[in-house]
Amino acid sequence: MKESRIVQTVFRMLFPFIILFGLYIIFNGAVSPGGGFQGGAVLATALLGVYLITDLEPKDLQRFVVLEKFVFILLVLVSCMSIFTRGFPFTNFASIDASISTKRIFLALLNILIGIKVALGFAIIFSTFYEEGKND
Repeated sequence: MKESRIVQTVFRMLFPFIILFGLYIIFNGAVSPGGGFQGGAVLATALLGVYLITDLEPKDLQRFVVLEKFVFILLVLVSCMSIFTRGFPFTNFASIDASISTKRIFLALLNILIGIKVALGFAIIFSTFYEEGKND
């Protein structure tokens, strides 16, 4: 990709706002439209922008792959915590009598983990296509 100082400067100015907007979507996903997937897609835009304007090597992508696998395992473990509290997997781990704010903790935690996983997954997919296209 051709290096453009204008694109680099504009992206560096927009980067914090992209991150904040992605996190806003993730954290408010339990009470408004949005959530982990949508916020993760916005965060992936920030990751991909950094990847495109810097000189990251393909070996640096392996860190994303390892981190994505770790987040997936963590996501499954958090989802299965309800086996110990309710006897069923993939339900809210808070008791039925718990307050709404306590039950939202589970949704917020899942939204955060899903957002991270989606952001890393999109970044890995796009950067893999980009690297293969660059080699041809």
